[in-house]
Amino acid sequence: MTPSRPFDLATLGSVAPVWGGAARAQLDALIDSGDEPRRAIITGPAGSGKTLLLRHARRRLTDRGVTSALLRANSDPAELDGADVLFVDDAHRLDERRLGSLIDWLADPSAQIVVASRPWPRTAVMRQLADTIERAHPAVVLGHLSHHDLAELPGLGDACVEAILALTAGTPWLVAEAIRVHDAGCDGSGDHRHITGDLQDVIAHRLAGIDEAVAEAVVAVSLSPSSAATASEELLFAGFSEGMLQRNGRPVPLVIDAVRATLPIARIVDLYVASTPTASDLEDGIVDGISDDRIAAMLLRQGDASLSRDAAAAAELFRRAGRAGADPLSVRIREASAAWVAGDIDTAAALLEGIDLGTAHPDRDRAIDLSASIWAARGDFESAAAVYRASGRLGSDSAARAATVALAAGDPVALDDAKKVHDGAPAMPSTLSVSLGLVARGVQESTTGSAQYALVDLVRAAEVYTASGTAAPIGELPAVIATLMALNIGELDVAHSVIADAVARGHGGPWARPRLLLWSSWVSLQCEHRADAEAALAQALATPRPLSPRDATLASALSVAIARRYGDLGELTAQWRRARSNVMRSQFDVLSILPLGEFVLAAVRVGDEARMDPHFERALENVARLSKGSVWGVPLHWTGIQRGILRGQPDDLRPHARALVEAAGTNPLAAQMAQAGRVWTAVLAGKVDPDVVEAAALGLASVGLAWDGARLAGHAAGRTDDKRAISRLLACARQLHPREDPRAASAPAESEEQTVSTPPATPGASLSPREREVAELVLQGKTYVEIGESIFISPRTAEHHIARIRRRLGATTRSDLIAKLRAALTAEDSSARARVSA
Repeated sequence: MTPSRPFDLATLGSVAPVWGGAARAQLDALIDSGDEPRRAIITGPAGSGKTLLLRHARRRLTDRGVTSALLRANSDPAELDGADVLFVDDAHRLDERRLGSLIDWLADPSAQIVVASRPWPRTAVMRQLADTIERAHPAVVLGHLSHHDLAELPGLGDACVEAILALTAGTPWLVAEAIRVHDAGCDGSGDHRHITGDLQDVIAHRLAGIDEAVAEAVVAVSLSPSSAATASEELLFAGFSEGMLQRNGRPVPLVIDAVRATLPIARIVDLYVASTPTASDLEDGIVDGISDDRIAAMLLRQGDASLSRDAAAAAELFRRAGRAGADPLSVRIREASAAWVAGDIDTAAALLEGIDLGTAHPDRDRAIDLSASIWAARGDFESAAAVYRASGRLGSDSAARAATVALAAGDPVALDDAKKVHDGAPAMPSTLSVSLGLVARGVQESTTGSAQYALVDLVRAAEVYTASGTAAPIGELPAVIATLMALNIGELDVAHSVIADAVARGHGGPWARPRLLLWSSWVSLQCEHRADAEAALAQALATPRPLSPRDATLASALSVAIARRYGDLGELTAQWRRARSNVMRSQFDVLSILPLGEFVLAAVRVGDEARMDPHFERALENVARLSKGSVWGVPLHWTGIQRGILRGQPDDLRPHARALVEAAGTNPLAAQMAQAGRVWTAVLAGKVDPDVVEAAALGLASVGLAWDGARLAGHAAGRTDDKRAISRLLACARQLHPREDPRAASAPAESEEQTVSTPPATPGASLSPREREVAELVLQGKTYVEIGESIFISPRTAEHHIARIRRRLGATTRSDLIAKLRAALTAEDSSARARVSA
């Protein structure tokens, strides 16, 4: 076999296509083999060099003394000498009769033929001809060119070859054209942009000469590459056959640039809008610089669609819509919405500042909802409610959002008005509108009807709201309202389920996640799951953007709540001092009564109760405006009872106890609180019935108030001299509020045998879990009484524990005890870490 000769531009002409070396070698091997019959089909898109390769093969045969003939338009294969090789160019242009005659001619086993054809159109007769020829020899395929194919071309370095292949996607005729204009503009810097400009008119001229339907497909794919996924496969393949598209239907970069540069703007707009481009197409910047209402509207729609997934991308689309001629106010409102979704409340507020919308503006409700939600996120529901009051007529969905704000502000009239507007607005239901309708009905029912019915509506609202996938602004998330509702009637399992589902499924979008985590932490705390509560709080605090003022206050309340339940007075005081700045700036609405209660009770504990009195009184006024016995006031009245107990002022309990009794008929939580309040009052008077106290404490635990139940039992234990009653009540308190060992969450559980067989860190220094707990409190400087109150044991029992610890460590004085306790606990911690890492 004679080796194939390298491509030579001088030989084939300055604009000749470049052949792939493998295809040329394949045809040369057939010609030089001497085997008969010689049959081959050369296939490739327009401009791939089929005709030149056909001539090359014919010349090679002539050099070998083989006669050949070229099929003419009026010639008949039957008239040719059987020894000749028949060459047929552009076989795809032959009609079925002439193709059929070629098939008949090939019935002679000695007939020889070399055919050149494009891969499209591929009729049944053309496929039959190709199959007949390919039974003798595989097709010679001229496809896209590679770096190897161009490596031997003179004057082209590797960088230039790579640039040409990137621009042309290896399309042969475009490679040849790019090589033709390459030298004129290449200065060796690697900048080959001149090729794009030089070839735009050439490509446009060639595009104008192909089939109109195929040209339309090429233009559409060039403007919106994603449209290749839905375009006609036949038209895309035809575009490849014409040398305008890649084999997979994707546009060639040079063709894209030529289409965008030469097509009239009006035509670009028509085709681009009709192609329903994807976000990736929009990011391409095809229509940048074009001012057109349809382009602007399309960019706004695409931005709205991507808002909940990628706020930054949506904001960019909104800005581009503005440059395309969109209404400036609509753009600002949407940019503010994108900032909201990203959690940037200050930017959202700044963008909305000073906007004046007429009642007919299409984005009026969007701006109103966003403005009200910003005030709500700042913790100011009075201003949020004022936004809706000043807005007049609202759409159905905005009216439902206004209902959440009216509830938080304690405004039953506005709440009722919002519910009526929503109910009176006929509309085709969507997932979001159904959810908001359930929210409006649920919050209304929570103030005037059945708490259980309200809970059903609110739980459904939360679930459907999640399904809607919305990240739109709202005064309070449906999942949070449902969670609070469940907590306020003692349905702890429901609260946990709702908030866990909301966190897992992205309820409300990116901006909502920190708030959901904070309320998840709160529910875990009420479930006595300290580790889960602290983990969720840490996740919320770790979010990239600072928390909103409302969420920052909630996070402070959680830190105070954890310290109040599990820390000592020093730790609680430290947390209170850190929280005071948030408290000073906060307004506590109907939906923030639980964090308010923590602050009120913590303030009493640390001697700063006057700071919280105005907030407490204002909250009482808010709930008083709602219907009597409303579910939302129940936790506030329980806070009032606890505050009176901590102050040692039994008379302060009476108005709150009456309110709980009024609500007890329809609210299980209020019923348990009312009973516990009566028992606590009796305990304060020195009347301790262990059975009654234990039942009340367990009742509180059953509705999510295990910590309060433990305090009741512990309080009662300190008010009786009956040793059996003391032991029983303290055991009840420890059961309801176990103090978690922080090491237990990180170290694997050990069997009793493992614990026994592990040598103590220092002789006689091994402490039981209870002794270790007491030892830690001793090192904090607590007295017997304070130790007993911290872990629900009597002072005498604390004294016994310390005496045993003293004997076990061999301590003779208090300072000696302190020193040996520090050494023993440090050694035990080191031993535990070693066992975990082993």
